[in-house]
Amino acid sequence: GRTRYARTVLIVDHYIPQPDRDAGSRTMWQFIRMFLHRGFSVKFWPENLHNDPVYASLLQQHGVEIMYGNEYHKGFDKWMREHGADIDVALLSRPYVAVNFIEALRKYCNAPVLYYGHDIHHLRMQDQQRLQPQDKALRTETEAMKRLEQEVWRLVDVVYYPSSSETAYVQAWLDNHAPLVRCHTVPAYAYEAIPEHADDNLSLRQNLLFVAGFAHPPNADAAEWFVREVLPLVRARHPHIHLDLVGSNPCNAVVALQGEGINVTGFVTDEELAARYKAARVVVAPLRYGAGIKGKVIEAMHFGVPCVTTSVGAQGLADTASFLAATDDPSVFAEHVLLLLDDDHAWRNASSAGQAYVRSHFTEAAQWRVFAQEIDMPAVMSGMRGVP
Repeated sequence: GRTRYARTVLIVDHYIPQPDRDAGSRTMWQFIRMFLHRGFSVKFWPENLHNDPVYASLLQQHGVEIMYGNEYHKGFDKWMREHGADIDVALLSRPYVAVNFIEALRKYCNAPVLYYGHDIHHLRMQDQQRLQPQDKALRTETEAMKRLEQEVWRLVDVVYYPSSSETAYVQAWLDNHAPLVRCHTVPAYAYEAIPEHADDNLSLRQNLLFVAGFAHPPNADAAEWFVREVLPLVRARHPHIHLDLVGSNPCNAVVALQGEGINVTGFVTDEELAARYKAARVVVAPLRYGAGIKGKVIEAMHFGVPCVTTSVGAQGLADTASFLAATDDPSVFAEHVLLLLDDDHAWRNASSAGQAYVRSHFTEAAQWRVFAQEIDMPAVMSGMRGVP
């Protein structure tokens, strides 16, 4: 056979990741980068087989091979028959995508099948039912999603979620239904460098910022709730405070919030996003339902901007209570925001503690430590042993 210097990982997701457009894409892009940095050859199969002209080249210039176009239409089985023997690891993403690929992987290769779920969708939907108890369709959908997610957990070798409360929930289910499947908590985000001296321009920082992909219903609901319930209380003391709602695909309800001191930007580039964090005094993440770790909360910490969130926004972030304000009460939420607007000392404490938290928890090395438990390095990779 041919000489193989690298091990090959096949990664499957719904489309080519768009890391500056949604949190799930950002995580998948970071996993890809992590494998590349560890000397893996990476193949990527987007379920929609769409050649995204903007984002495909981002992967290709890093040496990732992407399968796309008509020649692959309904062709995963055939492709696996030809290439399955070359695959050392498979990483699937999202329940409704993963379920369509497991059978062919099992049939044509012996590689461990890893699954990253992003968040437990049916728990997020159950949470949503709390706010929409009359919605029968949602109840039916939640049950179907629960069956689908459990089916995927049962059929793969290893399950990953970003929050320890989620992995505990999955582990309890696996212990009863699929005791051989393993489950790990993996950091969803990896930051290369932390911006320094966030407080240099503290006297110039004045706006409130909420960053989110607004096609995701919990984010749209959060924006509406904040503007309706919390912002008026903040404006009672700061009548001219400005709120920026920043992120892709704002739905009609979010666009309708545009107006008096509220700016709905739509999609912004990473550079522009960084500039907005640099100008913001407080980040808000007012989520009323959801699941998993919230990238927007970690991103705020990364940039050194104090964040006020809810119990949902703080999910999975252990040991942050001393610097991450989290409350579901609109008036208490407003008080936390006002404290950070008015008290420089409180601002500096929250800023530096948040950055320290990201530095210790959200790195590529931390991600790799979790994956390395399942992907043992064979002898050919012994030259890579020095990698953290």
